[in-house]
Amino acid sequence: MNSPSPRILITGATGLLSPYVIELAGQCAQVLTTARRGGDLQVDLGDADAVAAMIAQAQPAAVVHLAAYTDVDGCEADPGRAFRDNAIACRHLAVALPAHVRLVMVSSDQVYPDRPGAHVEGEEAPVNAYGRSKLAGEWAAQLHRNTCVLRTNIFGASRTKGRVSLSDFMVNAFSKSLAVNLFQDVYFSPLHMTTVADLIMRMINHTATGVFNAGCREGVTKAEFGLRIAREMGATTKNATLTRSIDITARAPRPCDLRLDTRRISSALDIKMPTLDEEIKKLKLSEKVQ
Repeated sequence: MNSPSPRILITGATGLLSPYVIELAGQCAQVLTTARRGGDLQVDLGDADAVAAMIAQAQPAAVVHLAAYTDVDGCEADPGRAFRDNAIACRHLAVALPAHVRLVMVSSDQVYPDRPGAHVEGEEAPVNAYGRSKLAGEWAAQLHRNTCVLRTNIFGASRTKGRVSLSDFMVNAFSKSLAVNLFQDVYFSPLHMTTVADLIMRMINHTATGVFNAGCREGVTKAEFGLRIAREMGATTKNATLTRSIDITARAPRPCDLRLDTRRISSALDIKMPTLDEEIKKLKLSEKVQ
């Protein structure tokens, strides 16, 4: 008689990354999803009793925590909500989980300071409310000892109604020859969401705990990221304007260099992280510009 498949609980069912994780996890496990308004179980993770009841009902072997309030400017305007959704929710999960349950939390590169990268785990100093709330969430999640935190920055085609990724925005602009501003002073190390989903599943089946940067091997500016997408599409860039993020006023502060040092995760999983060009080739570019 075959033993039942393990059960994986995925929070943040209505987010950008969740469809990718759900699809991959479903190939080897039973999947349950949750969100405040959506998923199999509708739960407010800010409610400790509701979280405890959900865990008791679901009895997962692993939890993938994707739920978060990710609006950087919104977090700056309402730090109380940011802390509740990004930190207190993590604490409630950590406290509710039995010791044997694996917890993989997806965090953000925004926990790093506004100084040159590539950033190494351990040099956190966030400059905005979003980053501070995510860092507090990491600390809270690690109250559960069987926890792995992945710091990342994602792109890829949205599979969630009403949600648009950075690459979606750029693909749309280049395919329709729309005017687009590209920041030449902001560096990052993004990964396609299929890659992040794969890393999550690897970590579920691994014993490594603590914090890991998850990014492409080299970092580039967001301008270069956009130009490489256009090149992959065969699109003109005549409507693109190179600009600077520091010239934008009346918004939350943001680090200009979010490149990630990925040696720790490469060593833990014995893998070579992909290049950005390899990640861009994973985009499903349905509209090729002739």
